[in-house]
Amino acid sequence: MATQQDTSTERRQAILAATLTAVAERGLHKTTISEIQRRSAASVGSIYHHFGDREGVLYALYIDIFTDCFAQLRASLQQATTARDGIRGLVCTYLTWVEAHPEQASFIYEASQGDLLRSYRDAILQFKGAFYQEVMAWMRPYLQTGELIILPPWAYDAILLGPAHEFARRWLGGLQELTMAEAQIIIADAVWRAIQPG
Repeated sequence: MATQQDTSTERRQAILAATLTAVAERGLHKTTISEIQRRSAASVGSIYHHFGDREGVLYALYIDIFTDCFAQLRASLQQATTARDGIRGLVCTYLTWVEAHPEQASFIYEASQGDLLRSYRDAILQFKGAFYQEVMAWMRPYLQTGELIILPPWAYDAILLGPAHEFARRWLGGLQELTMAEAQIIIADAVWRAIQPG
């Protein structure tokens, strides 16, 4: 028998799924509470109960998507037995995730622009920061042995996933000069070369 908590969780997920579908079809800025309500069959009161307001719905969807993405990136690092495997794995896993989840990837890129989630900026920074600290903890032994170059912490995100982000945006926008499989090899190799001592 479903509990009240199960029902609430299912309703929450239905609202988020409806939001993602609406954004994919109508665009982020045209996705309203009434549109989310229509697609999810949830009452407006239920939407406000779970998320507070439209920005709260978008924030929850943003975090849910990144939670899934980060879980896959984290798993790739945990499986890596060498610095090379880990660094290349981050790139390949991220691009594989983008290819498998184009609507989610498009949403996080669009939602990251401007001040759409400004009320949640600090929470988002904390959430992402916690993941990047895990990546740094994984890298630390390789930094200490000199297998990876030492840089300011902020630089690693730009170098490790920056090229993958740029390719993903182009690919999602229809500029698919390469397949994801081809891009993975090129970008992963370039990132690995960039992060090694000269």
